[in-house]
Amino acid sequence: MIKKGFLTLCIPLCLFSQLLGSSKANGEISLEKLAKVKAELEKDSTFRITRNALTNVELQHIALNWDRYVAIDHTFSHCVYPELAATDQYESGRCWIFAGLNLMRIPFCREHNIHTFEFSQSYLFFYDKLEKVNYFLENILKTSNESHDSRLVSYLLKDPICDGGQWDMFTNVVKKYGLVPKSVYPDSFAAIRSAPLNYILTLKLREWALKLRTLKKEGVSSKELSDVKDEMISKAYKILATHFGFPPETFDWEYWNNDGDFVAHRNLTPKTFFSDLVKFPLDDMVCLVNSPRAITPYNQTYVISYLGNVVGGKPITYLNVNMDVIRQATIDTIKDNNPVFFGCDVAKFFHGGLGVMDTELFEYDILYDMPFTLDKVSKMNYGETQITHAMLFTGVNLIDGVPNRWRVENSWGRYMGDQGYFVMTDKWFEEYMLEVVINKKYLSDEVLKNYQKKPQILPPWDPLGALAN
Repeated sequence: MIKKGFLTLCIPLCLFSQLLGSSKANGEISLEKLAKVKAELEKDSTFRITRNALTNVELQHIALNWDRYVAIDHTFSHCVYPELAATDQYESGRCWIFAGLNLMRIPFCREHNIHTFEFSQSYLFFYDKLEKVNYFLENILKTSNESHDSRLVSYLLKDPICDGGQWDMFTNVVKKYGLVPKSVYPDSFAAIRSAPLNYILTLKLREWALKLRTLKKEGVSSKELSDVKDEMISKAYKILATHFGFPPETFDWEYWNNDGDFVAHRNLTPKTFFSDLVKFPLDDMVCLVNSPRAITPYNQTYVISYLGNVVGGKPITYLNVNMDVIRQATIDTIKDNNPVFFGCDVAKFFHGGLGVMDTELFEYDILYDMPFTLDKVSKMNYGETQITHAMLFTGVNLIDGVPNRWRVENSWGRYMGDQGYFVMTDKWFEEYMLEVVINKKYLSDEVLKNYQKKPQILPPWDPLGALAN
């Protein structure tokens, strides 16, 4: 019998099972046994007070563990400098773009002696959308021999222009198109509320998918298909330019630095701005993941089929390692005053207002008087956990060299947590952290050797194929 606590359902699970019964012979739920369950619950005063609470108050407020609430601490033994104002992706799935650009802006601000700056997230968003259109159409042509309702084609059609992305998709767009300051290309309405634009693009992409598949079935030449696809790309560019405006091709960047000096850089292009002024070592970054499943052995690289953005760009590539490797590499990076890009399953045991990620924050087991027993492997195997959001680690609290909590820079504005910064317990790190991006200099020779292995291919619907948004 499960130990009872405040606001629990007092009927033991074994009794509940007896009352409900496994099923009728034909698999139906027994209405008679349901009536018995209801009658027993109606006599249970603790169930009634629990029911009264949950029908009137949000679940998080009822399940919140007060002891964990009072233990929330936003101080850390090691923090990355400078700590910049939190950014805001608003109602869009651009977190991976924000996390990637925020990773760059900390060393960028140190280099240029400034205390505030944002790269244009919309600039990369525009070109990511355009590249995803092309990537989708190419995949439609590759799969034209499959039925439209095959698992693969159905997957491609389900969400062909989603906002989400991953680290290698970020690097592909930056390398091809460069960067610009946000002051040069600010957010449009479509950037901060992307759903209407995504609807229009999805509508056209499905229409174009039908057209390409039909033409391919009719046996038109590859040249004709290429010309039709190019016309589709031109129309997609028109739609994007209508919502975002034309991305800049040349610009000036002017600013006052922290010493009171006025600095002006003239006649920049997005690519020269990145190469000459940002100078971030994209090619030195390695994406590590933690997938403890039997089908993804450690110390092996993996790529995700049919998942990406830039045709001809680097495929999404992961090296799977145990969590100790990820933890130590992240600590070493932060202690060297550098942030870390990471991906996680953000919504689990998370309180947005408090800005806390803590596996002990909500006492669901006590509230419902039943255990929740899925471990990390089972969560990944049964659809409970995948990468859903990208952020930055900018601090860690070490006790005798061992972390107990982490400082997180999010991209949901300044009104959550500590001015937009969150705290993550190390137990949460262990359970729901899935990915980090680490500079090669913080990794051992053995890890780097493993990163050079020929990657195994995972299907696009694998949990590691999820896109952060």
